[in-house]
Amino acid sequence: MRGILQRALLQHTPIEIIYMSQNGLLTQRQIQILDIQENTIRAYCLLRGKKRTFKIDSILSAAVPRNKGVVKFAN
Repeated sequence: MRGILQRALLQHTPIEIIYMSQNGLLTQRQIQILDIQENTIRAYCLLRGKKRTFKIDSILSAAVPRNKGVVKFAN
């Protein structure tokens, strides 16, 4: 997990996370990492349009966002 977070910070690329809030609510977000601390990350949340702090232990998954679009099938 930390490897993906560190790579996103160094490469200035957004990542998609699944995050569990303190009250157990799951959200899927795209974030741009600004800083990594020992237990938290500071990031710009594209869902909320604001800077947020996320607990690393509450990030359930992190990945490079998948391209969304139309799949073309050959005839």
